[in-house]
Amino acid sequence: MVLTPRVEILVRPEAKVRHLALHDDNAVLAWSEGQHRVCIARFSSTGELELTGVLNHQHTVSCLQFLDQWLLVGDDLEGLVAVEHDGTVAASVEVDGGVAAGLVADGCFFGLSGMGGLVRWDAHGALQTLGERLGLDEATDLAAHGKRLYIGCQNGDVVAVEHNEVVWRRPARGIHGERITALGTTSAGALFLTREGHALVAGEEEAIEFELWKNDRLLLRNDLRMRLLTSCLAPEGALLGFDDGRVSLLHEDGRFEDVMHTNHPVLRCGSHQGHHVASSWFYVHGQGPDGEWVVEHQGMPGNLVIRRDTGQVVFAGDDQNDYTAPEPIGTFGLEGPKEEADQAELSLWFEDDSVTPAPSAEVLYGQPDDMLEHLTEGERATYGLEQPDLAGEHDMLLRAMGEVTADSSNEGTVTTQDPSTLLDQLQLDDALLHEEPDSLLSTLNEGIVSVERPQAFAGEDQRLLAEADGSALVLLDGRGTRDPHGMVEGWSWLNQRGVELATTPQLKLKLPIGRHAFELRVVDREGAWTTDGVVVEVIASPTS
Repeated sequence: MVLTPRVEILVRPEAKVRHLALHDDNAVLAWSEGQHRVCIARFSSTGELELTGVLNHQHTVSCLQFLDQWLLVGDDLEGLVAVEHDGTVAASVEVDGGVAAGLVADGCFFGLSGMGGLVRWDAHGALQTLGERLGLDEATDLAAHGKRLYIGCQNGDVVAVEHNEVVWRRPARGIHGERITALGTTSAGALFLTREGHALVAGEEEAIEFELWKNDRLLLRNDLRMRLLTSCLAPEGALLGFDDGRVSLLHEDGRFEDVMHTNHPVLRCGSHQGHHVASSWFYVHGQGPDGEWVVEHQGMPGNLVIRRDTGQVVFAGDDQNDYTAPEPIGTFGLEGPKEEADQAELSLWFEDDSVTPAPSAEVLYGQPDDMLEHLTEGERATYGLEQPDLAGEHDMLLRAMGEVTADSSNEGTVTTQDPSTLLDQLQLDDALLHEEPDSLLSTLNEGIVSVERPQAFAGEDQRLLAEADGSALVLLDGRGTRDPHGMVEGWSWLNQRGVELATTPQLKLKLPIGRHAFELRVVDREGAWTTDGVVVEVIASPTS
């Protein structure tokens, strides 16, 4: 049993969610669906979303950031557009190489172009190109606190910029070159970073190091055995997420405090009033006054934001399989109660489809005229008769029994079939009764429309890198199975030895290094079934 908060579906998107942004002051949420569609919505007083605008961008969306009253949409080709909350484009800014990533600091947008350039836009003037002006190498990382912007460069330089001027430069470490792999700041404005040397050599050159700089002075330098992947501000300093699944609290004095361990690389993290949150491989993990808890997601929740005013968490992600349906945007409250649940029950919130309301009594027992709307003119006239037409019904009965003669002198008599014709028909019926069973069934089934079987789809073959323990977490997903009649009733996953592993559309496995084959069997209500196979290859990760 595990603790879990009550989770609800906030949005069922039309395509996979790639980016998520929150404007806390205006309680506005924005997200991108697929590559081009951007949705903007406002939270109501009850925490529900009300869609206010949609932008169908002509280029692939690369980032979303709120600046004042605008949503900034970066793309990978032309640059940046500023969008009103109703979806109207207010301004367009051209950036050479497009915008790869960006952040908002000191009332300005700072962006990294696809060509390694650094740009600045303050919504009131022209775009400024800072890289060349400041004499910087290709920019790779950004962090900010207050009016200070920290820039990490491809050649290992780290500089601090204020008012478009370099005010501090980190001394280079080692003579063999280095690479800055992460930048971040604490709540008090201290800078932390991780660096890697280009080679493992004796002496001061180490593989991975963590540095903490306060007031432009080195406060701490530690060797690390893991890589820093994500970080966020925390009241104590900063929350750090690593590639080995560890989530640590960095205090302002440089102390590390382990908060939790997710067992897989941390995708995003957040902190709010004593609660710490981290997303990692289909789960959102949390730690707070209630202890540790967990939430399952249908995809990898690489997007996570927390509303400062309410403590409401919004998270989204995708399973990285282009053949599956989009995963929902989920939400829950950090301050809400946590309940005990079985691990298998954590997926119930996103597996429940929208329930179709039961028909009302008015629909079930409405006026008869409702039914007549679906009839032909002739049928409607028949049902609309005030008195039954007995003569007409008598004629219909006679026509069913035989052909009525047209001779007026014999009106009302029935002409019977010729005896020889009747004998031929009886002989045909007798021959039918003596046919072979297979032939008889074929004859009886003529004209019956065949029911198409479901087409099992076990997903595309996968090739994954093993983690440090020599294994990889794998998701087998059969939801791409096609059944035009919607009658799939049974699922079965089998390994290459024929052992059944699960009876659900999806299956998560931890596999060792090697080649693994699986078979998916699906069956519908009529007993028709089909199979499909998938191969997963787990290969050893190269050493650093």
